[in-house]
Amino acid sequence: MHIFIGGAYNGKTEYVRRWIGDQPACFCTMETAANAKSGERLVISAVHEWLKNTELIEQQVNEAVQAVNKPDTIFILTEIGRGVVPLEAEQRELRDRCGRLYQQLYKEASDVTRIWYGIPQSIKRSGDE
Repeated sequence: MHIFIGGAYNGKTEYVRRWIGDQPACFCTMETAANAKSGERLVISAVHEWLKNTELIEQQVNEAVQAVNKPDTIFILTEIGRGVVPLEAEQRELRDRCGRLYQQLYKEASDVTRIWYGIPQSIKRSGDE
């Protein structure tokens, strides 16, 4: 699995589109991942929005992510844990849930790339400890 992470509107999706080139891919969300055609690589985004709207508990969230995760899956994640801590308890809880899920995904990922205004920075590469 390869993760691309960065702030909102930092060019992650456009970068991934160029990076995968002509490979067959299904750009989707957690809700629409099942619609991918055979042979298409999953490119899943808006995970933070899915977490915000789902009523699944954390263990079920992890199981749902594992169910769609394959070695060639790409996750495009939006960083929401930096900056000012939200005043609303609901927003702080979402931030915490995202942080825990992202940590799990980072641990399992073969590669992690941060995209900052369209510029890639490798954080983890295949074979790194």
